[in-house]
Amino acid sequence: MPKSIILDIEGTIGPISFVHEILFPYSTERLLDYLRKEPLPQDQLESILLENKKDFQNSDFAEITDPSDIRQIHAYLHHLIRIDRKFGALKWVQGRIWKEGFELGDLRAELFEDVPIFLKQCKEKSIPVYIYSSGSVEAQILFMQYSIFGDLREFIQAYFDTTVGGKREAESYKNIAIQTSSSNDDCTFYTDILEEAQAASLAGWKVFLMNRPGNKKQPEHNFPILDSLLFG
Repeated sequence: MPKSIILDIEGTIGPISFVHEILFPYSTERLLDYLRKEPLPQDQLESILLENKKDFQNSDFAEITDPSDIRQIHAYLHHLIRIDRKFGALKWVQGRIWKEGFELGDLRAELFEDVPIFLKQCKEKSIPVYIYSSGSVEAQILFMQYSIFGDLREFIQAYFDTTVGGKREAESYKNIAIQTSSSNDDCTFYTDILEEAQAASLAGWKVFLMNRPGNKKQPEHNFPILDSLLFG
């Protein structure tokens, strides 16, 4: 029986289609209006400019020549959404847009049917559950608060995003173990991405790869595969 459970979101507890067909278009359609009414905090703007500088140097995107030009910022962030860049400042902006959508009732997070049952099983067995996703912590909380099964925040002990490190880096998983006061061999991670599974495994975690509807076929591997989170 796992002692600490860490869950990915996209492709693990919720369908990939909800993120790509609902959440991403929602933020894309409202991005320009958001930037016009909400000035970016200086730290987020600087992060965007630094990311853009790297892309410009690699000939991947035009340089932002005027940071005060909202249309240049919009064009670059729109590009990052389109290519699904796992980038903190972008996730921060998307999280702010989604927050408004969830609070207005425009959005409800789609979860697989086994998720609320599994979370209740974990609570009954006194197994702490954490979330680790590339989306911002704020977006993760909204996902659990405004789910189609109601508010599930009571079942989650803490949330982690890429501020602890990238999801394909073993050190990130070690950081989470430290922050949750867990030993690495007590942590069990559920994900749909092989590279994340490999990184967690290198950190000493037990790993399950999820085979959910709509998930991409993974290269050959030796990790156990689950269709459902439920304990047997």
